[in-house]
Amino acid sequence: EELGLGPNGGLVYCMEHLENNLDDWLAEELDNYLDDDYLVFDCPGQIELYSHMPVFKNFVEHLRRKNFNVCAVYLLDSQFMTDVTKFISGCMSSLSAMVQLDVPHINILSKMDLVKSKKDLEDYLNPEPTALLSELNRHMAPQFQKLNKALIELVDEYGMVGFTPLDLRKESSIQYVLSQIDNCIQYGEDADVKVRDFDMDMDDDDGDM
Repeated sequence: EELGLGPNGGLVYCMEHLENNLDDWLAEELDNYLDDDYLVFDCPGQIELYSHMPVFKNFVEHLRRKNFNVCAVYLLDSQFMTDVTKFISGCMSSLSAMVQLDVPHINILSKMDLVKSKKDLEDYLNPEPTALLSELNRHMAPQFQKLNKALIELVDEYGMVGFTPLDLRKESSIQYVLSQIDNCIQYGEDADVKVRDFDMDMDDDDGDM
């Protein structure tokens, strides 16, 4: 209220405040954990924090300077994946975050337990670029075909066309996602895992980090 900021502006202000205090508050907090602790940072879903602002890039670099192995896990709501245009939108948002953060990156289709017809999502789990392009062209006017081709090639070039489904009702699904993350950060199989959760989340319709 004092600064006259709305929800998004307030969030950006808070993240910038965190960025300015990485060497103070965050460093002190991290000193409380052991080398084998497994830290989870639940981050806001506003894409501008990852696409064109340096806040989380600097945050990740700070962790790496502290000798943390970092992996970004991008969560895309499976109920958001209703057609190819939204799928490409999700891919581009994820790609933007991946390029900006420059760390090992995993894409997750979250809330699979809430999907009524999983068959509708099968085409988007590991789709063929040519099939995506064909479907995208059918959904858009002819003048966008060159743009569509460039988008599909970009997504395919960065290996972003592929999501891992996460169904919270199935322990095997959770374990598989965790194993993918463990592999990215080279977490030892015999390590004593102690999960600590830092909640910095705000609801967002598209995706979370």
